[in-house]
Amino acid sequence: MGNYTKVIKTYSTILLIAGCIALFSLTPSGTFLEEEFGLSWLFKIRGERLPSEKVIIVSIDKLSAEILHLPENPEKWPRSFYAQLIEKINQQNPSVIAFNMIFDEVRDKNNDQLLAKAIDDGKNIILSNYLKRNKIKTNDSTSHLSYESIVDSLPVFEKAALGSAPFLLPKTASTVKQFWTTKKSAGDIATFPVAIFQSYIFKQTYQEIVQLLYQLNAPSNFRFPETFQQFADKTDVVEAIQRIQTELINNAPSLLKFSHLINQANYSDTKKQLLKSWVAMLKVSDSSLYINHYGRSGHIPTIPFYQALISDILKPDIFKNKIVLIGYSENIEPEKSQGLYTVFSTNNSEVSSPIEIAATAVANLIDNSWVKPLYPLYQFFLVFGWSLLLISICCFSSYKKAVSLVIALNMAYLYLAYEIFVNTYIWLPLFTPIILLTLFVLMMKSISHFFKGRKDHKNMQKAFSLYLPGDVVSSITTQHNASSMNLYGELMQGVCMATDAGQYTALSESMNPQKLNDLMNAYYGVMFPLVKKYQGIISDILGDAMFAIWPRAVHEQQHRSHACLTALEILTAIDQFNDFQPDQLPTRIGLHFGDIRLGNVGADYHYEYRAVGDTVNTATRIEGLNKLLGTRILVSSNVINDLNIFFTRELGVFLLKGKTNPIHIYELMGKKSDLQNSSTTTIVADFTKALNLFKQQQWSEALDAWLELERIYPGDGPTLFYIQYLKQNNQKLLVPSNQNLSTVIKSGNITTSLALQDKTGIE
Repeated sequence: MGNYTKVIKTYSTILLIAGCIALFSLTPSGTFLEEEFGLSWLFKIRGERLPSEKVIIVSIDKLSAEILHLPENPEKWPRSFYAQLIEKINQQNPSVIAFNMIFDEVRDKNNDQLLAKAIDDGKNIILSNYLKRNKIKTNDSTSHLSYESIVDSLPVFEKAALGSAPFLLPKTASTVKQFWTTKKSAGDIATFPVAIFQSYIFKQTYQEIVQLLYQLNAPSNFRFPETFQQFADKTDVVEAIQRIQTELINNAPSLLKFSHLINQANYSDTKKQLLKSWVAMLKVSDSSLYINHYGRSGHIPTIPFYQALISDILKPDIFKNKIVLIGYSENIEPEKSQGLYTVFSTNNSEVSSPIEIAATAVANLIDNSWVKPLYPLYQFFLVFGWSLLLISICCFSSYKKAVSLVIALNMAYLYLAYEIFVNTYIWLPLFTPIILLTLFVLMMKSISHFFKGRKDHKNMQKAFSLYLPGDVVSSITTQHNASSMNLYGELMQGVCMATDAGQYTALSESMNPQKLNDLMNAYYGVMFPLVKKYQGIISDILGDAMFAIWPRAVHEQQHRSHACLTALEILTAIDQFNDFQPDQLPTRIGLHFGDIRLGNVGADYHYEYRAVGDTVNTATRIEGLNKLLGTRILVSSNVINDLNIFFTRELGVFLLKGKTNPIHIYELMGKKSDLQNSSTTTIVADFTKALNLFKQQQWSEALDAWLELERIYPGDGPTLFYIQYLKQNNQKLLVPSNQNLSTVIKSGNITTSLALQDKTGIE
């Protein structure tokens, strides 16, 4: 009896756990995990796929703006260019042209008329509009009502087009996963991809759709012209199709019969496939669909605006019978393009433009290839049955056998999910049945104390790794006593980077400590990943100052190059950071290379892991020299020697404050490949000529050269410094080749009146 009761309790527990896991997979948290991990895995396992050949993009990009000598802001482009684009594309007889742009402001009337005529002549243009959220105060002052209204393009454009629709994407945690098909809050209107898809379907299969609808006697209150051209002339195509769709959806028997008639009809395979895709979308009850991404940004065929405008250089049939989507690329006006991350985005800078997402959605609808999750009931029973199987195996098998069986079954499940996803676009859950459930059942077979100790140890190492490099954490945790901490360290060669943020002192005086803390965390959040990207180590942080090192046991050019690349990318990233927040933190950087000791510094009760040596102090002094010279990145000759990929400016020899040996200082200005044929090269060449005169102690000639340089290129920090330096010593200029004025500048003796705060904006 006791054994029987135990078996009942065991199976009851198994059923309860399996039911809880299956229910969890249907909760918002379970859905989130499946979207973020399960669906992502399926895409990455599958890899990139060729998109539909029926869709092509014309991108409004930065290169086109430069080639056509147009403003960087596409909204300021003359609308005559868009009219020319439509005419050029229509020469190849495309099926549909869709603009993910809104022409809602009156511009030049002649150009507006040209664009309206081009839209009307084509009878194949769909425009985008957008939804504006409005609020109305109620009698209760603490609450309000909100509603959405549609903002269309100008009536002259709307009247000429097939119709317009908004392009909306559901909010997600990280990447774009879905697109709206209809927006119920705005009157159940079709969205931009659906409007394009339906217009394309009707244009390609107009006669067939009319024949099928008349067989159904639906829609009862609508009479169709003979041709799609007449249909487009007499009505708003997008709105009319939406009414037809709504009537079919609301009449399930008619929709079922419509699908049956398509299967029986003697249409071409292409037209049957298009009609089936339309019916498949009509049968979906949700107002959003999961996007089946084809690959990384740029995977869908894309033609730059300028090339499409001179389409003679393109293939003569590149747009023929295609859906042509026109919109902003990801590299022009970031605030316009609204760059979006997808599952194929490999880094923070690789984004897809909205027009590419829209094109993907349209291609999905045409091929009926959007990702189809299981119905909730089917998913519940799938996860429930899988949970019963794995939990039973772990309850009634040895540990070794259970692990082997669970791994084998999971591999089989993953393969099945992959095959179904690739061939039918159906998405089986992965995270809950494979990761969550597997971890759970294996833990049932493990010793709880062992796992707890191991977890605690990992958590400790993970926490310490936020403060110290991973190998240092591993070494320290193996030390048997505190006295051995003094011995931990190595003598190495390395590059030291010192950074300092301007205006920090003023901000710290005026800003709430918590806000200052948040600001600095965001500031360092921009810098730290770049140091890590190039294998650097964050050695120390003090307020607004960061110290990083690139240590090596043997001298290598690579770590000096990595340090320079890091400095350049930090400068760019911080400038972008400052563009999007009110409290500015302009940054100076100094780099020096030499011997350092990397290890523990301290005594009993407290140690810190950092670099020690003259190289460290010199890097800090070089960073401070930026303030005098009005520069952003300064490096010593030890750093930049033999690094031919960088563009630098020699600034002279300086005896830094507190130092006895002078150092040759250079300004790091960028990579040579980025600065070719720019005005920077001219400035540097003229500056170098003046500096050579200074080295030859031809003081007056050097001053004249720098004054001329300042006249041509005003505001150059090093030029201003030398002008002020020579003027401050103007009495000595009267004596030719005066030996009292050395070409080695003692920065510690220069008063702060020579600092160029006003020019640099840095303290």
